Formats: sequence, structure tokens, C-alpha cells
Amino acid sequence: MQFDLTLYLITDDGYLEGRDWLKAIEDAIKGGVTIVQYRSKGSSKTNREMYEELLQLRELTKRYNIPLIVNDRIDLALAVDADGVHIGQDDLPAEVVRKILGKEKIIGISTHSIEEVKEANNLPVDYIAFGSIFRTPTKEKPIVVGTELLKEAKKVAKKPLVAIGGIMPYNVDEVIKAGADGVAVISAILGFQDTFKSAESMKRAIERTRRELRFLNL
Repeated sequence: MQFDLTLYLITDDGYLEGRDWLKAIEDAIKGGVTIVQYRSKGSSKTNREMYEELLQLRELTKRYNIPLIVNDRIDLALAVDADGVHIGQDDLPAEVVRKILGKEKIIGISTHSIEEVKEANNLPVDYIAFGSIFRTPTKEKPIVVGTELLKEAKKVAKKPLVAIGGIMPYNVDEVIKAGADGVAVISAILGFQDTFKSAESMKRAIERTRRELRFLNL
């Protein structure tokens, strides 16, 4: 399926606990989120609870016609007919994931070095996530790569590249200027009570930088 990486929202239990989580995500979609990844790492939730949440999220994303990606859990992705999965370097090999999911599903992979980006070019994946671009509170010991390495990653990447890690409206211009096709965020949207406004603010910042770049290329 077609997908737009512009504003990629990753769910996080720490930011959604104690609030109407589904409404928070719906408001973020209304504010400009283009793709949603369900991520429940380190959670005490049972498989059944995650499945029930994903069913609700599947219905929501279908209503707004945006892709639903499941982090790591191929079984849950299949159970709710999600649009794809996102895998890390230590998960099942991409070739195996593709075999399980079939040709139509979206597969993304996390990378943290130029070598991993080069390897991802030859894998049956649809997009490459690269980071952490900046320091982020959602990872205990993030590998911080910075925007200079992001520029290099964009040069070698043969697939769409989404930047991740510590990206906020005030620094997203650096990320877009470095060549990222989109940005994946958690706290930049879910860290605020009004997720419509936070998503809208991030989307506006991305589009403003893209307009500047188009103007400079004229």
C-alpha cells in the first residue's frame, strides 16, 4: 500500500497511561499524523490486552485511511490485519518477516549506522528508520547519530528514510534539511495534553522547511 512517512507517530504507554489514549491518537491524526506505529515495549500488558488495544487502533486508522504498523510483534500484526510491522536489528530477519507477511504489507527496519543502512538497502523492507538523531527521554542509552550522519545515511539509502530520536518542532528543520523523508516521534506529540495542536505544530514546521528547500532549489 501507499504510505506517507512525513509525520510518523509511535505510541508509548508511559505517555498514554491515565488518559483517553485512543482520543489522544485520534486528535494527533487530525493534527497531521500520517502513519501510526503501535509500540508497547517493556509493558506489563498481556497479549490479550495488546490485541484488544490494537483492534481499536486498527478501526481508528482505517477510518482515517492511514497505515497501522506494529512494532516487533508479527503475531499481533497478523491478528488484527495491520498494514505492516517495524523490526529492529535483533528481531527476526527481514527475509523471514517478509515471507510471513507476504508482499503487500509494509516492513520498516531500525538502523543506527551507515553500515546498517547499506545492509537495509538489500533487505525486503519498504523504509529505513535512522537514529537516534538527538538525545531522547524514551530510550535509556540511545545511540546518538546527529544530523551530519543523517546526511550521509540519506546519500546511501535506496529506500525512504525516516529520522527518529529527540525530534521536536524547534529542531525538525535540521532533520528535514539533512534529507529525511519523514520524522518518527513520541514525546513531540504525546508529551503534550493537546495532541491535535502538538501534531499540527510539528506538521507545520516540517512543511515550512520543505517549502524553504523547494524555494532554494528554484
